[in-house]
Amino acid sequence: MPRLPRKPSAPRPYGVGAVTAGWTRRKAAREPRVVVREANGQPHALGNDDPRAQTLLEAAERLISAAQRGAAG
Repeated sequence: MPRLPRKPSAPRPYGVGAVTAGWTRRKAAREPRVVVREANGQPHALGNDDPRAQTLLEAAERLISAAQRGAAG
């Protein structure tokens, strides 16, 4: 006797959380991050709103630009 086709059911949301978590991790990995070492050698991440982080990011951008200009010329 042949089997009857299964009744379609409502879509299940399994896997959605994993996809969202992966997307969030990739987005966070692309954001610039400033990590400095304390006097005792422990790393410390500065927040995005920290003025020291902004100053260091600007300095890093200038260094990268200078290195790229030097490599091209």
